[in-house]
Amino acid sequence: MLNTPAPAASFPARAAKLLSLAVLSLAVLTGCSGGASQSVSTAVKDSSSAVATARIVLRQDMDGKLTKAAASTSLEDELKEVQTSRSTVLKLSPASQEDRDLQKQVLDVLDQCAAGFATARAALAANDGGTPSLSHGDKALADAQDALKQLGDKVGSK
Repeated sequence: MLNTPAPAASFPARAAKLLSLAVLSLAVLTGCSGGASQSVSTAVKDSSSAVATARIVLRQDMDGKLTKAAASTSLEDELKEVQTSRSTVLKLSPASQEDRDLQKQVLDVLDQCAAGFATARAALAANDGGTPSLSHGDKALADAQDALKQLGDKVGSK
């Protein structure tokens, strides 16, 4: 019985690596042009992958298919991905007001993602049906995922 969580625990890690590899491959295929806009686009894509993986982890935990320790570790790893993206965007030096506005919008959405992770992690830690519940955590991440999708659509159109 103690051995059964190991395969499930490795699924989020494998999923995250596959998603990261896909994003990296896409970046290589599309080239390195675009400077700041490419960095913003990559940050949005990486964060979207991290949030999607976190939602999978929460659902697996809700279904009893993942240990709390594995879920917690995975959420921590995915939050680090969002924080790395935020740091990348924060370090950019936008040249125009439009670029500064976009940078602020991206930072706001990434802050929303971090808040979603905080809710999800608190729900996982409580895991007793209280507030926040796992469904609250999933909802917070779903809202972040929606905001990232809208931002990705905007960034993709530039």
